[in-house]
Amino acid sequence: MNRESALQTLQASRARLEKAVTLSPTAKRLLSLGLSAAILAYLVRAVANIGWQEVLDVLPANPLFYVLVAMSYMATPVTEYVIFRRWWPLTPRALAVFSKKRVLNEAIFGYSGDAYLFMWAKKALGAREVGAGPLAAVKDVAITSALAGNVATLLMLGLALSMGGGPAVEQAFTGGAMRSVGFGFAFVISISLAILLFSRRVMSLSARENTIIFFLHCGRLLIGSALLLLAWIIALPSVDVGTWIVLGALRMVVTRLPFVPNKELLFAAIGVTLTGAAAPEVAALMAAAGALHLVSHVISYAGASYIESRGDAVVEDRLPSAAGSI
Repeated sequence: MNRESALQTLQASRARLEKAVTLSPTAKRLLSLGLSAAILAYLVRAVANIGWQEVLDVLPANPLFYVLVAMSYMATPVTEYVIFRRWWPLTPRALAVFSKKRVLNEAIFGYSGDAYLFMWAKKALGAREVGAGPLAAVKDVAITSALAGNVATLLMLGLALSMGGGPAVEQAFTGGAMRSVGFGFAFVISISLAILLFSRRVMSLSARENTIIFFLHCGRLLIGSALLLLAWIIALPSVDVGTWIVLGALRMVVTRLPFVPNKELLFAAIGVTLTGAAAPEVAALMAAAGALHLVSHVISYAGASYIESRGDAVVEDRLPSAAGSI
């Protein structure tokens, strides 16, 4: 068998396999609904494990707290909608897609949301020439987001240390935790340097596009952190503003470091060390905030699934005719 006939046989086998596993529209819809229901059930159970009543008992009554938390939560989907709208003809309904992406990345496992976005874009855009193909766009946005997060983490650590958070960090990061933090920072710095050194090979979009994306991610991190900080200040105004700034900076450092086990417990230890007499109230607020974040995932995913079912997230009239593969 020569090379051409072998290739034809392989292509024919692939075509038969694709035809055999092709699902009907009804089956695809049922599978999608089943997956959505499973994810929602998982999120509801995660909140229930913390305890609904315990969460309600410590949440503040001021409605502005919830407005700020919601705005902070939506900073990521809104920023990604703005970014991808540069290349794709998206409708406002596409916010639902990016909301789902965030939930999957944070609540299921890392980058599962990016895989979901890629598959959604392949289906929604098809083989059409758009500003940036699904693979290039999703990959470069994920990389620039990670780079912006790494830079922000290092800057926030510097801010925390400069504002007097050094003793709390030193007390919390001891023994095995210190080794984990060291490995985490080494990993963060290595990844950031690798992206910068090999950007021409790693990145698909132009340097100008990726620079714009990077600064949009930086703005998203700044705005989201500032809104969350304001929410904490409103919830517990008795705690000094400077303490909240240090605590917010350290929270970002802890939550973004890889190889650090029990991140929430570690952050709680830092909070107790740093807040003195207000430690019980701060610990309760942080626990409630963590549960509220999970509740936000439940509401976001359920709402996004409903919005997706109500109409298209892409303006079909603005899509070019199908060309080659993107």
